[in-house]
Amino acid sequence: MDLREKKILFVEDDDALSMGTIYALESEKMKVVRASDCEMARKLWEEKQGEYDLVLLDIMLPDGDGFSLCEWMKSQRADVPVIFLTALEDEGNVVHGLQYGDDYISKPFRTKELVARIYANIRKYRGIHQADLTKEDRSAGIIRNGELTLDEGNMLVFSKEKRLELTLSEYRLFQAFMHNVGRILTREQLMDRLWSVDGAFVDDNTLSVYVRRLRQKLEQGENRDYIKTIRGVGYRMEEER
Repeated sequence: MDLREKKILFVEDDDALSMGTIYALESEKMKVVRASDCEMARKLWEEKQGEYDLVLLDIMLPDGDGFSLCEWMKSQRADVPVIFLTALEDEGNVVHGLQYGDDYISKPFRTKELVARIYANIRKYRGIHQADLTKEDRSAGIIRNGELTLDEGNMLVFSKEKRLELTLSEYRLFQAFMHNVGRILTREQLMDRLWSVDGAFVDDNTLSVYVRRLRQKLEQGENRDYIKTIRGVGYRMEEER
């Protein structure tokens, strides 16, 4: 995928970090529009939300938090990928953020890593190597495992006939598990499913967060264990009767 002229909305209050990041992204032929707080970001979003290919969003902002801002943006345009920039490295904040956004990167970050994350997330939403996948999946129809149902034709997931709201990454993970019920999927295989797009950056911790979020949504507060951890190897979705 060519990232030239891709437009990024960058919400960050740190001037020094912003200058360096903007320089790096513009060197990659991206167009960056910066907001330093929630108020400015909302104004820029309302003016030209349809033009942005991705949002880079700091969590701690002078007049609010990135989580709420992301939720507001997604309510108006669900198809824009959002990457959180955070100095809060504990998993609780990351998991909370990924209820709304699509990815996160901890400060300080490497420029090449950030560019790779942008590259991967835009590709996920624009579906450049998803076209063939979608064509194949649509012919597969409905897949069931106990009370879990995957409707690939409409990209829908149900548990006990209740529709679950999954992010695109969670959906891809669920799809991989449903196609391989009872089989062990290695962490490498699952990361490849999410991130292997022309050498895009692969993050092991991000996979752990996505699996945890998917488990929570599938279990819906019940004492169920649909996805087993195979220590040192990966995960397996259990066959349900």
